[in-house]
Amino acid sequence: MNTGVPVLSSGGKMDTIRWVHLSDIHFSADENNEMKRMRDSLLEKLWEMSQEHEFDAVFITGDLTYQGGYYDYNLKKFIEALIYLLKLTPDELFIIPGNHDLARSHSRDLAVAETRKSGFEFGKDNIRQLQKDFSKYNIFYRKIKNEEAQYIYKTITKDKFNVFLINTAFTSGTDEDEGKLILEKGSFYQEIRKLKDQEKCINIAAGHHPVNWFTENDQQFIWKNFNDYNIDFYLCGHMHKGAYNFNSSGGRGIPSFQCGSGKAERDTAVTFSIGEVDISAKKGRLTSYKWLVKEARWASGGLEGRRAASGVLDLILERLCS
Repeated sequence: MNTGVPVLSSGGKMDTIRWVHLSDIHFSADENNEMKRMRDSLLEKLWEMSQEHEFDAVFITGDLTYQGGYYDYNLKKFIEALIYLLKLTPDELFIIPGNHDLARSHSRDLAVAETRKSGFEFGKDNIRQLQKDFSKYNIFYRKIKNEEAQYIYKTITKDKFNVFLINTAFTSGTDEDEGKLILEKGSFYQEIRKLKDQEKCINIAAGHHPVNWFTENDQQFIWKNFNDYNIDFYLCGHMHKGAYNFNSSGGRGIPSFQCGSGKAERDTAVTFSIGEVDISAKKGRLTSYKWLVKEARWASGGLEGRRAASGVLDLILERLCS
């Protein structure tokens, strides 16, 4: 059976890394039959793929629930099935929260507004205030991963690849977040610097928001550190449509891969993507799949941009080519 998973033939199994990327799945307790069918079909599609190809990781880049909703049994069951069908363990699941995974409140509005004032600096009190709004997400994370999620940024090292997780939603939660998100630069740097000696590995950064949702100053800080500390690409979501772009402002072209939504709504594209890179060949591919509502099936496509019109985006690992 040809499942459509991209295959790079030039390297051996130990040289290849393959992952699944989901985002904005927005689970809710009252989902209709159409939504349930889409989720069941997604699991079936991934199971078919796992019969032909080995996967190394699955990323869920935020918004597991909808508007701060409950992390119920069905969401837990879905993620556990996802891990099982891909023949992975919770150690190969990488999740970060989105703006729907926090509890909005007046006190949070005040704390976020404070971060956007000129000359603001983070302290223990405002960090604690902003982190506590992810308490429901943190409890769910512990159930799924059997570890704590009390971090804003985290570097995770594996055998063939490393992951740098970014809670971009840390200073989000208003209706005017675009271009106003703030980094806690000290913690960010302390974590990303752990990748300094990881030149021979693939290094994947993942967050919920696209980088351009941060302030201009913080955008430059992110791209420069991505460049200096060996990040090869950035996975994100939030915009509810599949897209890609390349940023060279840090000194090296670094691609961002944006996954669409996992909840069928007006003006959203339900997508997931499969990424694959061959370290020895220094190249890779990203294949996007979109849900066809009328046909009730998955098909290649869902990435905006001419280079990915076929649903497949060819990649060059620029850092390893230099």
